[in-house]
Amino acid sequence: MGRYRNCLKLNWRMLGHLLAGRLLSGKEVAAGYDRLAAGYAENWLSRLRPVTEEMFALLPEQVAGNILDLGCGTGFTTAELERRYPATPVRAVDISAGMVAEAERLCRRGNFTVGDMLEFLHREPDGSAGLIVSAWALGYSDPPRLIREAARVLSRGGDLVFVVNTRETLPAVFHAFRRTMARFPERTGCALFPKFPKGGAELAAMLVKAGFRIGFAREAAFDVAPPEGVPVLEWLLKTGILAGFDAVLPLGRDAEVDGYFTRELEQCGLPLAHHYVMMAAKRAD
Repeated sequence: MGRYRNCLKLNWRMLGHLLAGRLLSGKEVAAGYDRLAAGYAENWLSRLRPVTEEMFALLPEQVAGNILDLGCGTGFTTAELERRYPATPVRAVDISAGMVAEAERLCRRGNFTVGDMLEFLHREPDGSAGLIVSAWALGYSDPPRLIREAARVLSRGGDLVFVVNTRETLPAVFHAFRRTMARFPERTGCALFPKFPKGGAELAAMLVKAGFRIGFAREAAFDVAPPEGVPVLEWLLKTGILAGFDAVLPLGRDAEVDGYFTRELEQCGLPLAHHYVMMAAKRAD
């Protein structure tokens, strides 16, 4: 009965946030990534690197037109694009100024923009890019609109290559997050409406509707875990997994909330598995 009352309170609280215009914003997501940018490569990119390198194998041998890296983070993918295509301009965008600063230190010639990736694409001319790449970032935007814009910006035969985590990723973390929101609705700071895709079938439908031919698609998961001896919440707050979500709940700033979240995470029996979809598609002629 108590859980039922808490759910009602949470729904009422979320409605209040919505009516007041208190929605999780790109600015808050950016601030979350700014705080952890310096340690992102060690704390989280190191876990993503093997799958990201598998995505590199899908890149075309040659590119006719500009190369765009959407959600470049600390520049791991941008640096690989520079290496593979030394004669082709590479332009990269990320919402976090802190992440872009790290990328600029890593990359030799990347042209970086701090901003929203969808707004960045809106400004690109029709048919001006030969390759658009995104590693682990599309879900922070609006995937259907972004894929449509990518189709417009790519030249005929241009390539879209990406890997993105799905809505069902890290089920233990988001189970604990939802339960903690329901337990402490009065401590939520804003409402959120995540746009991460459900899975490969949904993304495939978006691509086909936008005029792409899909050349590769894989949906899979891999286990992750904090370093030995590091408390799980302390580690999560350094990875980017909860970037922006810490504006919804005061994780790391409220001992009672932290304790409840950690207990739910440890007792739920769900895995710390990172679910993702990797795809490569060409804009149809």
